[in-house]
Amino acid sequence: MRLVVSLALTLSLLTCALDAHASTRQARSYFEIRDRSPQLIQGALPADLLSQPDRYAERLVEVRGIISGVTESTDAITLLLTQENGATAVVVVPVDQRGKYGTLFDFNSALRALCHVVSLPTGAALQLVVPVRERDAAEAERERVVATQQQAVRRAVTTRSRRTSRSLASRRMSRRTAAGPTAAGLTYAETLARYASAVRYFNRRVSPYEAEKIAAIILEYGTGYGLDPRLVMAIIAVESNFNAGAVSHAGAQGLGQLMPGTASDLGVGNPFDHQQNIAGSTRLLRRHIDDMRARNMAPEEAVKLALACYNAGAGAVRKFKGIPPYRETQAYVKKVLRLYYQLAPDQAPENRVR
Repeated sequence: MRLVVSLALTLSLLTCALDAHASTRQARSYFEIRDRSPQLIQGALPADLLSQPDRYAERLVEVRGIISGVTESTDAITLLLTQENGATAVVVVPVDQRGKYGTLFDFNSALRALCHVVSLPTGAALQLVVPVRERDAAEAERERVVATQQQAVRRAVTTRSRRTSRSLASRRMSRRTAAGPTAAGLTYAETLARYASAVRYFNRRVSPYEAEKIAAIILEYGTGYGLDPRLVMAIIAVESNFNAGAVSHAGAQGLGQLMPGTASDLGVGNPFDHQQNIAGSTRLLRRHIDDMRARNMAPEEAVKLALACYNAGAGAVRKFKGIPPYRETQAYVKKVLRLYYQLAPDQAPENRVR
């Protein structure tokens, strides 16, 4: 009996996996055809399209709606799609595609269909080219948006890294001392992989996808604010251990543990959003470093005091004219710097190029 149940469960899981794979493949096929169409028609009323079949004969039409009727004959399947505007689109499925797409044509299911306007003996009609379930199309669109955002981040970081390299070269500084994310001759992809691996080293509960997302944002904003992204990594590791949902006993929130008032001042509307939190945290750190450098402090001392400001507040640092005598703050500064030098041994005082 147990063997039968186990086998049934295995077959069920395998069927689900195959269905998911088929849905993904179908959605990709749909968007590949859609993207290749130079003159896609969207949102037009079926009646307008069918009244001028010759005008739209070579155009690809996207129709979306709920399947409100299905009729079958020996020649074709006819679908009735009720659209959001209340109009009904009649889509004809050629007989040779009936077996290929038949499982998508369930009554009351949401469907997207790419069609051609064709002339039939009975008049013009929308003939199916490729369909996709609405939920699969929506998921594919979300993935495409994420992929586009990641590409934009990669381009931005690569561009900033090149600018940093040119700036360093103009000042005759060694690339080994560069804070840029592609130091040591690594490509962006290699650097991103290393940062993502480091995120998961600190917190194995972070998925590979989320780790790469966090790493990309750290590279983007760390470099964008002229900071060593490895320092940003060290701060977040100490602050939250890369737990985006972390909340401290004092009420600090998110990856960089921003207090609600500080987050509001920085324009961070949602401290638990990866991008908003890291953007605010790096901006705050940059602000503290700039304040310290304005007092003609050495870079290393400015970073130490900026870390103290990050932990205890700038007011406490001004009051004590240095790192406050708080056990937590003093331990915090030491811990962040120790971790930073582990992540960036080239920046450790004993190894730094003079």
